Amino acid sequence: LALIILAILMAVVSGIVATTIGAQERIEEINANSELGPAILSQIRRDLEGTFQPNPKDENFVAVDRKASEGDRDRIDFVMAGMSYGSEDEYEEPSFHSVNEVGYQVLDSKDEPGVGVLYRREDIFVDAEPLRGGRLAEIYHRVKHFSLTFWNGEKWVQDWNDKRDGGK
Repeated sequence: LALIILAILMAVVSGIVATTIGAQERIEEINANSELGPAILSQIRRDLEGTFQPNPKDENFVAVDRKASEGDRDRIDFVMAGMSYGSEDEYEEPSFHSVNEVGYQVLDSKDEPGVGVLYRREDIFVDAEPLRGGRLAEIYHRVKHFSLTFWNGEKWVQDWNDKRDGGK
């Protein structure tokens, strides 16, 4: 009789523990996702705040309005002043760089239809093609839309090119 009562108690306790662990995992997932979006937007904002034009005659800031079958997949590339650490190639010693090429883009996910993957591109050396090259790093893998708009002084526009638009 004591063994039966003990077995029933153990079954109840193990059920409570399993339910508690499952609830904790769901809460952690919800909290992680709710904090991730603002952190990504904060990183993009910090990068954009450092934007500048090393040579106003060159193309230093370009945003392209792109669409995909499942939503917006805009792309933005620019030169920015911000500290980064790395090397130009694998043979050099890493060092700090204060002027970098940076970009963000969303590409369709290969694993999950209907969502995109947000990538951050960084090239720690500003060269003759500041909007190309560098390394891509995945930022987030479940992006539905990535849409950018720009104020040109008169109206909101969907794309931007500082060379074409006069560096406004």
